[in-house]
Amino acid sequence: MLQNIELVNNKGFRWYKKNNIFVKGYFFDKENSFYEKENLIKHFWEVKNSNDFIEKLNKINGIYSVIIRKNKEIYIASDKTRMFTLFYYINKKNFIITDNIASILKKKKLKISKINAEEFKATAHTVGKDTLFENVFQLQSSQYIVFKDNRAVKENFFFDYSIKKINDLPFEKLFRKAIIQFENTFKRFIKSLKNRQVALPLSGGYDSRLIAVMLKKINYKNVLCFTYGRKNNFEIENSQKTAKILNYKWVFIEYNKKIIGKYIEDDEFKSYANFAGKFCSMPFLQEYFAVKYLNDNKIVDDNAVFVPGHSGDFIGGSQLIKTVDKNIKLKNIASTIYDKKFTLHKLEKNTERQIKQKIKKQLELFENNDFDKYNYSIFENYDLKEKIAKFIFNSSSVYNFFGYEHRFPFWDDELVYFFGTLPFELKKNKLLYDMVLKKTYFKIYNINFENEIQPTFFDFFKYKIKTRIKKYMPYRFTKKEMEKMDWMMYKEITEQMINFLENKNINFNKKVNAYNAIITQWYVEFISA
Repeated sequence: MLQNIELVNNKGFRWYKKNNIFVKGYFFDKENSFYEKENLIKHFWEVKNSNDFIEKLNKINGIYSVIIRKNKEIYIASDKTRMFTLFYYINKKNFIITDNIASILKKKKLKISKINAEEFKATAHTVGKDTLFENVFQLQSSQYIVFKDNRAVKENFFFDYSIKKINDLPFEKLFRKAIIQFENTFKRFIKSLKNRQVALPLSGGYDSRLIAVMLKKINYKNVLCFTYGRKNNFEIENSQKTAKILNYKWVFIEYNKKIIGKYIEDDEFKSYANFAGKFCSMPFLQEYFAVKYLNDNKIVDDNAVFVPGHSGDFIGGSQLIKTVDKNIKLKNIASTIYDKKFTLHKLEKNTERQIKQKIKKQLELFENNDFDKYNYSIFENYDLKEKIAKFIFNSSSVYNFFGYEHRFPFWDDELVYFFGTLPFELKKNKLLYDMVLKKTYFKIYNINFENEIQPTFFDFFKYKIKTRIKKYMPYRFTKKEMEKMDWMMYKEITEQMINFLENKNINFNKKVNAYNAIITQWYVEFISA
């Protein structure tokens, strides 16, 4: 059997190799020493067996993927964001580990899985280890696999967001401890920048605003803030105010027909769709045109680091109340995941049953059959490893595609573990998270604004009601609502995809409840061409 390790994606972050150790990304160890580039290899240098490998994984905090070939075994692992996705394919003649499924396509004609394509259309990513192709699998969020004799002999997850015990300290102590976690986290973040320019996608929300404040707090000068969308974008006012108060340069990139152009025919865009979609995730378009504009017009430094606010709202507790309540029953978690997360595409009953069964199996795999935990946190753990990793974090592929590194300060282990163990009541509606940001950081710099876009409890209530009745409303009302909230020109963007599908006489659903539903249908046909 031919055994290959084929690593070809070196945009933004590159692979480093020595003595059958392959690694890319960045991380800190337990002593807060920072590793990047060639130094990444040093951390794994003394790995002798799979137990050593797992021990090394548990000692690092960052964004990375790693492969080690040792004797007759191969070890692979990825951090909880799985930004640098690894894939593997095994048949009687070939065993391939790669970071690009196109490497497999060169050797083997692959068949698209109908069930995987349907779930992709419904939720913008494939479930578990599956990809859009049959018999090609992906390494999952915070997973490691040990291969021996060209088969997986051991696989597990070294990070778990579901909890058995909450942090029951008094509120005042939790408040103070949250500040300590933020300070420690951002010290590591600043250290990792190495004084390079920060390109900050500054929205009107809290997460990117906190990043801006933390940079100002240490007098970090080389910062470019940018906001993008239609010229009447609701993000503009607060983002511009924030940049002005903090004395940071701010750029607004107006989305219009000129900047979007006939992108669907552009070879660069097609290359991006393959790079970001990875045959398992929806290629994110919201930021593509903005980053392309910054890059093409030399507005950012060549070695700039992009720092999005992913995914502070999640650790704050945004999915609680909005999506799942405290008393959710264990038996209802799988069906709740399906009902809340598989909304882009209506599925046939038989397909729905199959996908619900896949979700149940995935929950068992994540929890390792140990469900003696808070049920809402089991939901969060699934959401983190599926939607957050495969859709939200994967959206940052756009930075790598144009040759830039990124950082995810909110996804530092210390911060994630702390907020993961908060009592439900303090995560609900992001209570503690938002209070710390507003009272400790925003107040000092006078950037608490009257016109905030953060949802209130009443907003969540309205969201639930609207979601329930939306499915019964005539399509003309759904379409009107979509266009009303279309700050990123998705109507014009997806019209080009609709034309693509119609010109190929492909039967698809135009009457959708979200623009992403058009993108997922287009992507499946795009990779099938």
